[in-house]
Amino acid sequence: MIERLCRDPYRLFFPLGAMSLLYGLILWMLYGLFEFGDFPYEKHIMLFLGGYLSFSVIGFLLTAIPRFTSTDFLTKNELFLFALAILFSIVTFLIDKIGFFWGTIHILFFLLIVFAAKRFSERKNNPPYTFIFVGLGVILGALGSLIMSLSYISPAEFHSLEKFGTIIFYDYTVFSLILGVGGRLIPGILGFSEVVNRQRNIYEKNAPFFKMIPTRIWLSLFFLITAIILELKGFERYSWSIKAFLVTFFSIKYWQLYKKPKLLKWHRQILRLSCFFLVLGSWVLCFSNQYTTHLKHMIYIGCYSLLTLMVASRVIIAHSNESLDYEYRKYPYLFVGALIAIASFTRILAPFIEDSYLPHLGYSALLFG
Repeated sequence: MIERLCRDPYRLFFPLGAMSLLYGLILWMLYGLFEFGDFPYEKHIMLFLGGYLSFSVIGFLLTAIPRFTSTDFLTKNELFLFALAILFSIVTFLIDKIGFFWGTIHILFFLLIVFAAKRFSERKNNPPYTFIFVGLGVILGALGSLIMSLSYISPAEFHSLEKFGTIIFYDYTVFSLILGVGGRLIPGILGFSEVVNRQRNIYEKNAPFFKMIPTRIWLSLFFLITAIILELKGFERYSWSIKAFLVTFFSIKYWQLYKKPKLLKWHRQILRLSCFFLVLGSWVLCFSNQYTTHLKHMIYIGCYSLLTLMVASRVIIAHSNESLDYEYRKYPYLFVGALIAIASFTRILAPFIEDSYLPHLGYSALLFG
């Protein structure tokens, strides 16, 4: 059992992520539909970003990095440290110690950095060159969660930094990871082998990793860091515009969303839908006013959540005895994709429906759940 978890850490992290998500959705269902319990805003964020997305991302990367670099899998000692950090995250959440909860999420990302740096330095093969965004995303996850932790533990000294932590962790960590992992994985899943082959012809050469990164990727990285700095300084419109152009560039150059997938698997169709949500949501934000927080759920639910489920589905099937022909099925893929798409729009429209804001939050959570 331990050896299996070391080889496939997603077997530990994915279920924990799923349970975190369901718990957060149940809180909204109970409060939105029955006014039961307290307003779950902070717990919802902790469970969704600190639980569901963080656990899913870490589980995926711990599984994928050794395979992309042809290095050792997770060791028993490393697994113990990750499991201990997970245990502390659960305990601190249950006793409502928000600052310490974000501190444990920081520890998880720090352990991931150590794990990834060791495998990268010992690599026998280069990872895809878009993984430079993965490095940025993991660093942002560690930095953002640290700032969040400090702002809650020592509000007198660090409360003013909370906004910076939310921007970094909420809006740029997963976005960076999608560009990094998605730059290689999305065209592969969608069946655009020519895109994958062009990338592999570059990064699989026996040459230093950083020298093989194309200029367009360095420029994209520069613009993304610029967007982060601009948003931290309060220039949201400029930063959102840069992000919208970046995701549009990736959607054309790598994901090729303008093309129909060669094999019409329902898994591919729903994965593609999640990418469209990211492109559409990124552009909508550029023209938003006071409804920014609500409109961001087009990205949080329609892209981040749905894309995570589709990637997790591929990982699970690829590491099991199931055939990838499973992905032709309408159920669960069309069923799940349709419900989450409706949940996304239900959440977005909630503030526009008179006297029905909280119930629509509950309806959205119910559909998502």
